[in-house]
Amino acid sequence: MGLKGMFVRCLRAPAIVALIFSSVVAGCASASQAAGTTAAGAASASRTLASVTLPTEEKAAAGGVFGRVLVNPAVTVTADGLFVAWQVNPATASVPQFELARVNQATGAIEASHRFSPGYLGPPLAAGHWLWVTTSPGSKGESLLRLNPASLAVSGNLSVVGASYTGAGAGNRLAIAAGALWVTGGDRLLRVSLTSGRVLAAITLRGAFASDIAANSAGTVLVVGEAANTGLGAVQRRNPVTGALLASRTTAGVTAPEVGGVIDSGVWASVPTGMLGYVERFTVARMTPEAATDVGGTNGIRATVADGVVWITDGTGGAGRNYCANPVTGRRLATIPLPNLNQDYLLAVSPRSLYYEAVAINGSYVRTVKVPAACTGS
Repeated sequence: MGLKGMFVRCLRAPAIVALIFSSVVAGCASASQAAGTTAAGAASASRTLASVTLPTEEKAAAGGVFGRVLVNPAVTVTADGLFVAWQVNPATASVPQFELARVNQATGAIEASHRFSPGYLGPPLAAGHWLWVTTSPGSKGESLLRLNPASLAVSGNLSVVGASYTGAGAGNRLAIAAGALWVTGGDRLLRVSLTSGRVLAAITLRGAFASDIAANSAGTVLVVGEAANTGLGAVQRRNPVTGALLASRTTAGVTAPEVGGVIDSGVWASVPTGMLGYVERFTVARMTPEAATDVGGTNGIRATVADGVVWITDGTGGAGRNYCANPVTGRRLATIPLPNLNQDYLLAVSPRSLYYEAVAINGSYVRTVKVPAACTGS
């Protein structure tokens, strides 16, 4: 799975956007997709994904991605394989443009790819025989795209109206709970059918400027992180069928708390506060913070649940803030074995491999290293 972190890591520690995804944003698709974009957004529960057949993009390049210098790379491991995204326009561009590729997990060879119109890209989620991804040009609203996981051709596009801006942070926009796809869009929370693409429910997150979402593996617990543009936010447990609010805990941060994952009876979240940040476990029942699990760091510190453990990452935190831990107690299990823990950054976790970003001239390399035995969750 991708580390809670963004499919667009534009800012690292002292800022907030990177392997994160917390605010939500505007619809974006390629020019050939524009005709299929719904204009009114998700206000109506009768809205469905427009069926659009688009040509498959040419493969990015021969030889794979592991040997290439990439700008702002992001990695996500799904049931449909390994997906890598990278920025194709200059890193200084006001709005980034991304390419997404499905690659061979061992060699990095590109098996299919798709280049999107300029906009921020969320981490893909495989569900219902489709690959789902959100994209935004960096203003109000965003688009939910449905892709063929084999060819990466876009077959549907749904506009999600929400008052937020992706550049203020980035985290997960998608989660599966109670047999449906849940999508956050700033102040919007949508329940979407995995078969028809129809919006089954639309909930307003009143006053929210940014939002983030996660669910447990069974799909029985749904957690939303949201924040107003005043900097006050909350971690919320919501009904996985109706989206109704069940429990909430206020947080203080510059953007929505990023929900790193739900496991056992707790949820891990990271809270960027401006100059610094922290990660902490909250109880699912009442969203009560567990002080013993609190770990402070930079704005870039993250906690991500993957393969039965929680991964604490902070790009400049060295061995002290880059490790795997017990997902209930937060007890440290092992240091993440990256060559330079003050510079390298963990991007994604698979059962056998860790995918990380290694700094290069004018960009970064995506590299792999074996998962430490102590981090296997067994």
